Amino acid sequence: MDIATKEDLISTAMDQYHVTISDLDVHRLAVIAEQAYFPHGSLVLNTHQPQQSVYLIIDGIARSFYIDQNGRNVTKNFMVAGEFLIGESLFADTSTEAFDAVEDCQCLRFNAAKMKAIILGSAPLTQFYIGQLEATLRYKMQREYAFQSLSAQQRYEEFQKQFGAVEKRIPQNQIASYIGITKESLSRIRKKMMSC
Repeated sequence: MDIATKEDLISTAMDQYHVTISDLDVHRLAVIAEQAYFPHGSLVLNTHQPQQSVYLIIDGIARSFYIDQNGRNVTKNFMVAGEFLIGESLFADTSTEAFDAVEDCQCLRFNAAKMKAIILGSAPLTQFYIGQLEATLRYKMQREYAFQSLSAQQRYEEFQKQFGAVEKRIPQNQIASYIGITKESLSRIRKKMMSC
């Protein structure tokens, strides 16, 4: 992939976040970007592995997850095309969660340390970074509220608001895990909602 294509992909992603960055900053990011491909089901990063990369998903869906003390696979979040698969790579050495490809994923991979240096050297990128940290905090607070205050059906409805455009591409067991129920309970909720 040539630099111009990488620049276009980075600019398009930043536009989705309503961030205007200079052509020079886009170019700096494109220079450190490499193509990466993760086939469906493959692990992008495992728990407790060193985090050295940030990924921009160009095509496909990925998710973050962990294995709980009972051995259950618990989905924390989904990332779709145009979003960053970032984990804690810009502020922690190892990952507290794992990431895998829900679908085949085409990505741009950035060295996390080099990306952070570029971000901190640019006021617009620093503002973007702060905005992403704030959005992550809001997301975590909303997820905590949902698990404490919403019914399973309401959590599923929230999932649909956020991921409805890609819901059919995500396995039912991962959706169920994301909202904290079994896939059988999810089937019952879907049937109930369809009959209303």
